[in-house]
Amino acid sequence: MSASDPKAFLANLAPFDRLRDGELTRLATTASPADYAPGQTVLDRWAIPEYLYVVIDGLVEELDSLGPVGRFTAGETFDSRALIEGRSQHRFVAKGRGVCYLLPVPLLLTFVRTNRPFRDFFHEDMERRLDAFVSVQQQREAASLLTARIGEHGFASPVFADAATSIQDAVALMKLHGVSAILVQDGDRIGIFTGRDIRERSVLMGLPDSTAIGELASYDLITLQHDDLLFNAFVTMTKHAIRHIVVTDGTQVLGVLEQADLLNQMSNTSHFIAHQVERAESLDDLREAAGRLPRFVRSLYDRGVKPRYIAPLVTDLNRKIMAQLFEKDAPEPLLTDACLMVMGSEGRGEQLIRTDQDNGLIFRGSTPPDGFERVIKAFPEAMMELGYPPCPGNVMVSNPVWAKSLDAYGEDLRRWVHKPSSQGFMDMAIFLDASAVAGDGSLLDELKAYLFQLIRGQENMVRHFARAIQAFDTPLSTFNRFILEKAPPHNGKLDIKKGGIFPIVHGVRSLALEHFLSETNTVARIQLMSGKRPFEEEGFTADLIEALEFMSMIRLRAQLAGEDSGDDHPGGDNYVDPDTLTKMERGLLRDSLKLVKQFRKMLDHHFKLNMV
Repeated sequence: MSASDPKAFLANLAPFDRLRDGELTRLATTASPADYAPGQTVLDRWAIPEYLYVVIDGLVEELDSLGPVGRFTAGETFDSRALIEGRSQHRFVAKGRGVCYLLPVPLLLTFVRTNRPFRDFFHEDMERRLDAFVSVQQQREAASLLTARIGEHGFASPVFADAATSIQDAVALMKLHGVSAILVQDGDRIGIFTGRDIRERSVLMGLPDSTAIGELASYDLITLQHDDLLFNAFVTMTKHAIRHIVVTDGTQVLGVLEQADLLNQMSNTSHFIAHQVERAESLDDLREAAGRLPRFVRSLYDRGVKPRYIAPLVTDLNRKIMAQLFEKDAPEPLLTDACLMVMGSEGRGEQLIRTDQDNGLIFRGSTPPDGFERVIKAFPEAMMELGYPPCPGNVMVSNPVWAKSLDAYGEDLRRWVHKPSSQGFMDMAIFLDASAVAGDGSLLDELKAYLFQLIRGQENMVRHFARAIQAFDTPLSTFNRFILEKAPPHNGKLDIKKGGIFPIVHGVRSLALEHFLSETNTVARIQLMSGKRPFEEEGFTADLIEALEFMSMIRLRAQLAGEDSGDDHPGGDNYVDPDTLTKMERGLLRDSLKLVKQFRKMLDHHFKLNMV
């Protein structure tokens, strides 16, 4: 394989080995080598790429806003994601001297349109890249614990008591300040008196409550500096079998770090939660794991992780919890002859904050497997105990509409297509976003394949299905001013879900139906349709993804704020007050809603909705 012969070099590399000989020859004649000095930017973030790059020699590093996320060596290609989306999401920098072939994007896009194996590589590569990026986020999550400082995560302020203080008064002092240890001042000495001392020393020794705590306190304090590693605190507690560490700044006592607070910090990670789910032996164990999810989401958001990369982690954990719950209770026939599926945002892999349940069950054969009736009643009830409220629309396995045989679902599909109705379109939208969680996932695959078979040649039905994008107006005036609610309780706010996110989600869902795509995630659907109508415009794919990403981010912020304030207004966490945004964020929101308007016009034209 000689780099001096572009055709010979490319012929042995994926995806160029999928090109026909004539295509490969054309590409090789346009390939031009380029040298990059150490530290030189090869492709900048947000750039519209002119070329696809193939590394001939050296190393190129891929970086997001937080640091490295990938590396490319000789024979590897980047940025395939930018080729499909129309804009680079990351920055690519030469590490040492680097040499790359530059392959012109317009020619490659021609091959993408005309050569299916070549096109499939790029979509598969994007999935691999996303999986790799999620893995990087998990590694960063774990690394943040190893590098976090004690002072960054907080600890209890010191509560001092004189050595002459009685046990009874010390207990009252602990309750008053909500701590499990107080510091004891005995002349120049400082000791610590803990809840364990009360149980294991005073009670076992039979001492009266009037006993002075100075006699029971420990004066051989274990201390760490406030800028020491949080992980070192964990190691120190384990080594000395203690539950409290005194935090200092030089010789000054700043407070006390309790074991419970330390474990709470370390347990809000996807690795810890997943391990807890896998080890769960009871509903209480699963409830504890599920209860950590909101704190986990908040910790990722606070570290600046985008919702797009939080969602796969949360989706994986939610599905692990549901699968564990189902598999522990369902008898074997239900596991082998039925499929538990999730729908809605959970099915699309886009749920961040736990919302209501959206689940269903498909079983093989004409009669339900053993245990069916018991499980469809018990599963939603157990989910409620774990903190997942029932679906207001009753899309749950306890509803016979969403728990029945493969053949019965098939009848639904035929009715949705051949006898369309508003309820049928709603049910079809729900079903299209379904993903298998437990049991035999091939049952769901079979139904989706049958639906695509039914809609071939049914352009008018798909057109009516897409019409739902017109259900809500975009909250932006002709002069690009925000249109805000005027009535309580949401006056002065706009509904970011109905006005911004829903038109993208349903519009993309409608296009996915038209193109027979089984993928459920909105961003993945957009990527799969890049270059196809109506996504031919350069950069539009990336712009639409960014608009969805930004609106999801400010919606998540509203959801977290709603949790903090205890807002119980229905759908209140979908409302955003533009006055609470920075000037830059208001501009981005305005641009995002303008793009939603543009997308709706494109869909109106594409589906000819004026004829419906």
